[in-house]
Amino acid sequence: MFGTKKQCLGAFFIVWGSETMFEPSKHCSTISNNVSGDFRQNEQAMAEVEPLDWKEIDVRLGEVEPEIAREVLLDLLTDDISPVIALSRLLLALGGAQETEELLAAVARRWGRPLDPRLREMAVLLHDHREGCDRVADMLREHPDPLRMSGPPEEIVATFRRFFDRSVTRNEEASVAAYSLGDPGILSQVTEEVVAQLRAWDLLGPDRSTLEIGCGIGRMQAALSPYVGEAHGIDISPKMVETARRRCAGLPNVSFSVSSGRDLADFPAERFDLVYAVDSFPYVHQAGPEVVETHFHEAARVLKPGGEFVILHFSYRDSTEEDRAEVRKLSRAAGFTLVMNGAQPFKLWDGVAFRMRKG
Repeated sequence: MFGTKKQCLGAFFIVWGSETMFEPSKHCSTISNNVSGDFRQNEQAMAEVEPLDWKEIDVRLGEVEPEIAREVLLDLLTDDISPVIALSRLLLALGGAQETEELLAAVARRWGRPLDPRLREMAVLLHDHREGCDRVADMLREHPDPLRMSGPPEEIVATFRRFFDRSVTRNEEASVAAYSLGDPGILSQVTEEVVAQLRAWDLLGPDRSTLEIGCGIGRMQAALSPYVGEAHGIDISPKMVETARRRCAGLPNVSFSVSSGRDLADFPAERFDLVYAVDSFPYVHQAGPEVVETHFHEAARVLKPGGEFVILHFSYRDSTEEDRAEVRKLSRAAGFTLVMNGAQPFKLWDGVAFRMRKG
């Protein structure tokens, strides 16, 4: 929900070699007047700009520190991530909206004209969602640091429970996805992208029963309701579950319950056709290897034959290869057939997908 291990390091950002004064707010406002506020790819603008290779992009960015912020911009400009994901990562890396605004103004000044549309889109997002960006930055500062967390699983789960109980009362959308910038529209578009992918994988249907681990505010249940027979969600945060029930009131095939965060013991064997986790499994992973292994075996237990266990984002660590190796081992031990191991099928969101099928 709030980024990868590398993104949680926190940092500052310096642009070297320029003494020209600039006005970040004025600059970003000018940019926003020339580009739509919609965060989706501006294909017409992209067509008007000659593509740059990696080396040219690197030169135009100049000497940037720390490396984490430079990598965010490189990922954006090589189409590895969308502008909305890049902005949320910069907010985390730089610590706030003001710092991010200053960075974007400096990069724009160094870049020259025409400015890359992806940079313009990110500036527009920041300008149009300034209050939301500040709120997200505040939440990210309070987010428990995964690099410093230790102790028994119960303590780690309790720490995250308290954090999410607080966060959801501040902004419901931002509490489950920092990249939403607190905007229901942005969160809805990404949610729709996830649902479309689940449909493309043929995992939904009017006779299907689904369970989400870490349901948050119930955005997936609301979106899945028209496509499944039953959509159930569990979360360790009572406040999240309370919010989800309120938001999904009136949907007869949607339900929620509070989870211990340790297992799926509340459900009988062969209960669901699909068990999935959208950007929530890193918190399971943070609770320790025993909790992770338990969830794999529990998912296998509660799934019907032929059902799938889908994880979209597995851990906080910055290594998809390590995630792939661990998922491969865990899925085999739990009796799953590994269908997809660390693919990135999304355009708006940066989710990494793992699919396991029960025999």
